[in-house]
Amino acid sequence: MRWLALDIGARRVGAALSDSSEKVVTPHGTLAFGSPEALAEQVAGLVARWGVEAVVVGVPLTQRGKSRGEARVLAVVEALRRRLTVPVRTFDERGTTQEALARLGERGFTGKKKKATADAVAAAVLLETFLALPRERTEKDLIGG
Repeated sequence: MRWLALDIGARRVGAALSDSSEKVVTPHGTLAFGSPEALAEQVAGLVARWGVEAVVVGVPLTQRGKSRGEARVLAVVEALRRRLTVPVRTFDERGTTQEALARLGERGFTGKKKKATADAVAAAVLLETFLALPRERTEKDLIGG
């Protein structure tokens, strides 16, 4: 199954894509975040272009289990579920940005180039983690659906 992962920020949304075997995950840049509906339209285009069969959206939970930015993510998830015909799952994204920054640092990325690439790499980390778990652990959504 081909998956698209989204790491939703206040201004940018990182995107990553798996191959159909769910073994290879590739960062695919960022999308501008203007509104949940506008983002859903952009994602619908990617789903059609890349043959995506399901989408996973990162939910920014804090260490205490309270969600930071949850209202924004909830609005996006609802817009995606209204607009898309493929399943939309949610998954805990804790630690993905830190892992992305560490990976980029190891590859010599610095400054603006590192910041510009971090969202897409964070989406790839999210998708790698999601796909590595047993399927029954990824069937439970953090937000509705």
